[in-house]
Amino acid sequence: MRSWVRSSPVTAGVVLVVAGVIALFLAWNGAAGVDHVEGQVPYLISGGLLGLGLIGAGLTVVNVQARRQDSTEVLARLDEIAEALHHMASTTGVSAAVLTAVPDVGMVVAGRTTYHLPTCHVVAEKDDLQPMTPSEAGARGLTRCRICKPPAAATA
Repeated sequence: MRSWVRSSPVTAGVVLVVAGVIALFLAWNGAAGVDHVEGQVPYLISGGLLGLGLIGAGLTVVNVQARRQDSTEVLARLDEIAEALHHMASTTGVSAAVLTAVPDVGMVVAGRTTYHLPTCHVVAEKDDLQPMTPSEAGARGLTRCRICKPPAAATA
């Protein structure tokens, strides 16, 4: 079970939501005791807006705390991955830079009429892709993908 359930900001958020629900109930109850609209409006405005504001603030606090917890977990896992890569690099004799190398962004792949980055979802499922430079793609008359925006072909 997640540890954020026991955290103090989440408790404060839940308290705010409960206070908002109570304010809404009191506003509704006060308005129900008056039989003319002019007498009900002040209850609904004051208690209703206060209740909705408290509920919104409480839910925001809970959401922010959950995102902070998720971010902390992701950073911890990234640290574990970096440590594992360092360990792998030291045991295999390969430099860590080689293990973490990013593919060359200067390379693109050709589609029918456009060229794309290798990571573009438009060409993700295709098997017959031809890697080339943006200049070669421009020379073949291919245009840039509007989604992944690969590097522009050099003009002569």
